[in-house]
This record gives sequence, structure tokens and C-alpha cells, in this order.
Amino acid sequence: MDQPPQQPPQPQPQPWGGQPWGRQPQTPPAEPVPERPWGEAARPREPWGYRPPPSGKGSRPPGRPPPWYRHPVGMLLIGAAVVIVLAVIVPAVTGGGSEPAPTVTTGAFGSPGTTAPPAGGTTTSAGQPLSAAEQLRQAIQDELGQAGEVTSVTAPTGGPITVTWEIQRAGSSGLTRNNARFGVMRIMRAIQESQLVAGGAPTVRLVGRYQLGGSADPVTVVRLRFDPSTVEQGNFDDRDYLKAFDLADAAVIHPPFRG
Repeated sequence: MDQPPQQPPQPQPQPWGGQPWGRQPQTPPAEPVPERPWGEAARPREPWGYRPPPSGKGSRPPGRPPPWYRHPVGMLLIGAAVVIVLAVIVPAVTGGGSEPAPTVTTGAFGSPGTTAPPAGGTTTSAGQPLSAAEQLRQAIQDELGQAGEVTSVTAPTGGPITVTWEIQRAGSSGLTRNNARFGVMRIMRAIQESQLVAGGAPTVRLVGRYQLGGSADPVTVVRLRFDPSTVEQGNFDDRDYLKAFDLADAAVIHPPFRG
């Protein structure tokens, strides 16, 4: 008797998901998150897509290029601007504001010297002793230095002392005016320290001469009078040369030498 043909095995119905019940993949257990110690700040989460920089080199954050003043050229321009500003401001501050500094200062001549004539300078070439006026002229010229040249000194006994000097020309009109003021302070200091004031200060007259533009010879531009009390008690420190004309009891100043 013939056997009926065998039927192929029918597929078994699959569970939801398409995998046989006995072949489901095993999910590895998740590692437990370590507990954060008590009091420790929470670690911030990294943004999506963040990649840590390679070890040994920090990555530069994206953004605009550094500002211009951080470039070498910008630093060079800043340094040049500072130098220019200092070159303009410092002379204005140290030069007494609007008044320019004199061409000669106390530092150029050192500390104030004595008015006594140098050794061997108390006699003339003929061996005659120098007069009081000539000795005073030498002392004044030593104090005056390059700020001017003493042309004459008269010092009669008991009479007023008159000193005439030529003001040294400087690089500008302002510096020339300051040479005149500086010369007044030096001349008065030499007279104040001389022996002629020891027995009582006399009246002092100063005559400053200068060759103005268009004149063939020097003309009188400064004429000052100092009373005995001013000669004896006045403070003729050449560092205050801007006050020289104001210290006089009477003054006649040519217009170019005012201000």
C-alpha cells in the first residue's frame, strides 16, 4: 500500500519582531553609574557633537581673528604713538608751561659760586689793585656765564650800583627773554653776596641791552631798579627766573621782552 507523500514542515509563526522566541539577543547588563560623592559638584554634560581635543595640544575656539592691537604692527603703532605724545607733553611740563626754558640753567653752571675773585685776579696787568667796581664786574661775569656779557659796572662809595650787560641771543624770542630774566637773577645774587653790601645794601640799577632786528647796535630793552631793602632781603634763586622782573621795585621793559 502506497504511503502518502510527506508534507514539508510548516513554518512556525514568528513572535512580534521577527525573531524566534528562543533566539532573542541577550542585552548585556548596563554598568551601574558610579555614585557621586556627597558634596561634589555635578559634572556638566558635553554638548552634542563635541569632540575632545587631542592630548597635548589645546584647540583654539572658533571665532573672529585677534584684534588689531594684538598684532605686531598694531603694537608697533601704539608704541610710536606713546613716544610722540611723551615728546610733546614732557617739554611743555618741564619747560614752565607756555614759557620756554632758558638756554642756561643752574645745572649747567653747577652750584652757586662765591663772588670772590679768583686767585691772582685782584691786581691789574700793571700790578695795581683792582677797584671795587672791577672786582664786582668779575664776580658778576663769573655768575652770569653764557647768559650774557657784562659791559660796565659802576659802584661809587655810598652811591647806587649800576650794572650794564648785553643779553645773549638764543634760538627763539622766548628763550632770549628767559636769558634776560636769568641774567637778572644771577647779577643780583652776585651783588647780594659781595662785600659792597656788608656795610648796608645800596640801590642797584640794572640795564640790559640787546640788538633787536633792524637795529645796527644793541639798545636798552630792560631797565630795573632794586631798593636797598630788596637787595638785602630778596630771594634771587635763579630757579625762579620767571619772577625776575617782578622782584624789581621799578621796571621798564621793551615790548619784545614782556610776557
